[in-house]
Amino acid sequence: MVNLSQANRDLYKFDWEELLNLLRDELQEYGGLIGLLSAQQQSILNRKEDSLLQLNQSVQTQMEASQILQKRRQGMVCTLAKSFGEPGRSTLSELVPHFPDVTRPMFESIIEEINSLITRVREKVMQNQRLLARLVEVTDQILGATDPAGHSKTYSSTGKKKSLSTVNRSQLSERA
Repeated sequence: MVNLSQANRDLYKFDWEELLNLLRDELQEYGGLIGLLSAQQQSILNRKEDSLLQLNQSVQTQMEASQILQKRRQGMVCTLAKSFGEPGRSTLSELVPHFPDVTRPMFESIIEEINSLITRVREKVMQNQRLLARLVEVTDQILGATDPAGHSKTYSSTGKKKSLSTVNRSQLSERA
C-alpha cells in the first residue's frame, strides 16, 4: 500500500483546472491590452484626440482587469507554493518542476506566452509614452513659433523644461 505524504495529498487536491483557466483568462486580457495599445498608438500617430481619450480609458480598464487576474493568480501560486514547502513569494515558473509530469508542458507554455505578452505590453506602453512626449514637444515648438511672446519656457524642480504658454493647449497634450 502506498502512503502519500501530506504535501502529495494536498497536491492531488489542488484544482489544476482552475489555475489553468485563470492563466488562460490572464492571457486573453493581455492580448486584449496589446490590441488596445496598438489602437492607442495609431490614434497618437494620426492625432485623433477623441479616439485617443476613449482608448486611454479602455486601456486603463483593461490594465485594471489584468491586475485583478494577476493578483488572483499570485494568491493561488502562494497557496500552491506553501503546499510544496516553498516560499510564498515563489513564482509560478519556479513551481512548475513540482507539477505533475502531465501538466508541466502545458503550464510552461502558457507561462511563457503570458511573460511574452507582458514584455510586449511594457514595450508598447513605453513606445506610446515616447510618442506622446514627442507630440507634446512638437506642439510646444509650434506654439512657440506661432506666438513667441505668449509662450515661454522655464524649468521644473526636476530640471526639465516646463512650458508656461498662455495659449490654450489641445486636450491631447494635457490629458494623455
